[in-house]
Amino acid sequence: MAALSGPSGPVTAGLLVGLGMAVAGWFAIGPDHVVYAIVVQGAFLFMALLSGPALVDVARSRYRVRTCEPRMYTLFGAEALRRLLDVAGWNRVISQMRLAEEGESRRARFLRGTEQSETGHCLGFAATALLVSIAAATTHPKGAGQILLVGVILHAYPVMMQRIVRFRITRHRTTTHGRAQ
Repeated sequence: MAALSGPSGPVTAGLLVGLGMAVAGWFAIGPDHVVYAIVVQGAFLFMALLSGPALVDVARSRYRVRTCEPRMYTLFGAEALRRLLDVAGWNRVISQMRLAEEGESRRARFLRGTEQSETGHCLGFAATALLVSIAAATTHPKGAGQILLVGVILHAYPVMMQRIVRFRITRHRTTTHGRAQ
């Protein structure tokens, strides 16, 4: 239990839960069942929730959004999904969580929340990619496809949405203060 205390505790706990659920589900449900894809992505979301905030300060340059990215993500449908989540009320819940973060201003807290969310979802998608590789290598192409599909919806699209939102916030800040990005 000493491994779960301290600053690396949430990271360790998240990784253990994600890995444990992936392995247990593989043997209990089987990688070719759609329920496995959903269960394992739920475990990866939990892993991202625990691990993402602790890893947010690693490689800060990855949070810079290039000007072409929001247009590209919109073409992939991320903006439509963001609007759908807004109508469903999910974005209000997330916004309240982000404003509870540490930071000197509302904007700083919101930006920090997008970074934490992006980091967690990137970690979840990395775990998804690894699991898809394992499923494909062990002759489970149907399972690999299902895991990938659910992983893209639950991890890749949220990353795209975080980057769209962060671009809009930082672009507004730089144009408001008269600086070019």
